Amino acid sequence: MSTCTMIRKGISASDEALVSAAANGDRAAFAELAARYRRIAYAVAYAQLRHRETAEDVVQEALIKAFSRLPSFRRADRWAAWLMRIVRNAATDAARRRSLRSAEPIPPHLMGSDDNPEEQLLAQERLRTVAAAVQALPEKFRLPIVLHYGSGLTVPEAALALGLPASTVIGRIAGGLRILRRRLGHERLQ
Repeated sequence: MSTCTMIRKGISASDEALVSAAANGDRAAFAELAARYRRIAYAVAYAQLRHRETAEDVVQEALIKAFSRLPSFRRADRWAAWLMRIVRNAATDAARRRSLRSAEPIPPHLMGSDDNPEEQLLAQERLRTVAAAVQALPEKFRLPIVLHYGSGLTVPEAALALGLPASTVIGRIAGGLRILRRRLGHERLQ
């Protein structure tokens, strides 16, 4: 059964089969690959850039670059890691071009639904304080924390996104949380 037929029938093909088919011009196979990794790619770009529209542009740019270079790609079993490297590099380039340093405001739906205006203001201030402390972390700690807690990636997904072993991601999350606890003066940071 061809990869294209498998996709139409909803049968999951391996990354290797999809890469091979996409390298031979199968656009449906590449679309399936893009769909599989778009969420992780976006999380990586957003964690680096902290700007939604720019992160979306970076993912699109990275996918276009990956598609155009696919015929010369030889390690089909490493496609996801290769794509994440393209995303990280594109995000770094975008940050340099645009000199983005400010974070987007925290969405209101994450602020809580307490009707007491005083409590809402206190909650907003706590969130701003934590967000500023996270943004002040060195990148090696900030990115794993933002990917795991902010974007909801699992540790293996964050490891793939960062091109690191899962044990390193776990260690960096733990190290970043220790720094945050010290800076914020909290016994427990959750």
